[in-house]
Order: sequence, then C-alpha cells, then structure tokens
Amino acid sequence: MVSKKSTQRRHNRRLEAVHLCQHSPSSSFSAIAKQMGCRHGFVKRWVTRHQQLGHVRDSPRSGRPHKATAAAVQHVLMAAQLPECTSAADIAARTKQDLEVQLSRSSVTRILKRKGMQHLSPKVVPLLTAMQKAARIKFARAALRTEVVSWRRVLITDSKYFKLYAMGKPAGRWCTPASRGALGPRGQQTVPASWKMGRQLAAAARQCSTP
Repeated sequence: MVSKKSTQRRHNRRLEAVHLCQHSPSSSFSAIAKQMGCRHGFVKRWVTRHQQLGHVRDSPRSGRPHKATAAAVQHVLMAAQLPECTSAADIAARTKQDLEVQLSRSSVTRILKRKGMQHLSPKVVPLLTAMQKAARIKFARAALRTEVVSWRRVLITDSKYFKLYAMGKPAGRWCTPASRGALGPRGQQTVPASWKMGRQLAAAARQCSTP
C-alpha cells in the first residue's frame, strides 16, 4: 500500500514541473527536466495534463471487479440473519450450498461490513460475583446461631431449578446498528418462577403469623 507521504511527494514533484513551465514559458520540457533531474516525458505528461484537466492528481482506477454478484450479496445478508449462521465461515458455506458460489470468509466479512453490519458477542455475566458469594457465606454462618436469626416465622419450600441459559462461551452474531440491542446477554443468572412463588408464600406466611 502506498503511503500518504510518498503520494504527497509525487504530487509536489508534479506541481514543481508545472510551476517551472508556467514561470519559464521559453524553456523547453528538456531544459526543465534537466533542471529537476528527471525525464523529459515526466515533465511533458504532467504539464499537458494540468493544461487539459487543471490538476495533476492520479486518475481514478476501476480496480478488480467484485467476485460476488448482487444475488450473492443479498443471499449473504439474508444468511447472516439465520440463527445457525453465526460466523463468516457458516455464511460462506450456506452461500455455496444454496447458490453454488464460492466465497471466502474474508469476502463475506467485507460484504457484511460494507453493509454496516458488525460481529458482536453477548456479554458473559458471572452467576455470582465474589462479593455476593462472601455475603451468602456470611449469612449462612450467622444463621447457624439461633440467637441471631429466628427461624420460627420462616417458611421453607422446595423448588426445582431449571437452567434457562446457554452453557459455555456464547456464540457471536452479525448485527446491524438497529438490531444490536436485540442481542441480550447470555450466561446471566435468571430467577426461576419457583423462587418467586417461594418468596410470595413466605411473605404470606409472615402476614398470617403476625399477631
């Protein structure tokens, strides 16, 4: 890749040739080239372009044509919304299966980023922090002493705990700025309905036992 400094130096060199030609109209291209220490064709090319176009910038280049067609780009965008396509490799494999078009992972990534999409991973939240664990251990040790905690007005119920979240490292998804908020955190602890019911029963028992 050409750096900005080298591009600026070439541009200044071209302007120098145009400047010398304008201020020395009697001088030939060969004389200006000898003064600048460059070739005769360099001075002639950029002075002529400045007279025709009014600048010495490089002409725009078309570049290599895109390998992905409009249908392939549309299919990549639709595949990115599927739950089973979480990575660029999955989207490339799905495109090859449906359209028989071979796209690399880097090509899929460039297509999605060109359309304003970004690959995000859900934030993994620990079930219990170190502070919460220490607080529960402190409560359990204090609860062993009946003079500190009275269990006469406590209703103990049994409940079933269901893990409603995905285990392990959550998979990322391709998201647009509009759908970024729909990617909620996974791995975060949720309170089961049985726990809520147990707290409601405990509150009702306390109200009934209150004189």
